[in-house]
Amino acid sequence: MNIFYWFVIGSFKIYFCLFHRLKIYGRENIPKGSAIIAPNHTSFFDPPIIAASCGEEATFLAKSSLFKHFIFGRLISWLNAYPVSGTAQDISSLKLIGQLLKENKKVVIFPEGIRSDDGELLPIKSGIGMLALRANAPIVPVYIHGAFEVWDKSRKFPKPWGKVACVFGKPINMKDFEQFGKKEAQEKISQATENEIKALKAWYIKHYTKKS
Repeated sequence: MNIFYWFVIGSFKIYFCLFHRLKIYGRENIPKGSAIIAPNHTSFFDPPIIAASCGEEATFLAKSSLFKHFIFGRLISWLNAYPVSGTAQDISSLKLIGQLLKENKKVVIFPEGIRSDDGELLPIKSGIGMLALRANAPIVPVYIHGAFEVWDKSRKFPKPWGKVACVFGKPINMKDFEQFGKKEAQEKISQATENEIKALKAWYIKHYTKKS
């Protein structure tokens, strides 16, 4: 057990619950063993919200340049971040992700590739399908609500208020795409991931946005 990780993430969870009324739904959908956690990405707060919500250690990818600063690099390493030099689809990153999944880790990958400028879901890149197929790992779609309003990319600091929620969907299993060719399967997996995140958003908005 990574005691430092749980201390920091536990502190984040207390903060989110006290100041942003964090609610978590669907955590029972997270499978045992390896999985790719695939959330929408609108805020600097997305990684700690995922870590505070999933109930077990999550693993993250970060730009290798962030590890050049000795203190900060050590800090994020202790928080289960691993350096990648390019995108999640280059060879070295693929090998790293594959190894992490072989070790039964939950790897967080933001399938849009970048943070959204307006809070809306961007098109899901086909790389998420390629990664899942190569590792034969399920994808857990996730919708994060409210993080954009609390801390979008234009703000230097987060707002001290605002409601956030994290909704985990049912896993997308690779066996459901075995009948397709490789390229078609990748595209269908990516589209399924996008559809599921949109469905989670619609479910949350319908049932919870009018509640305090």
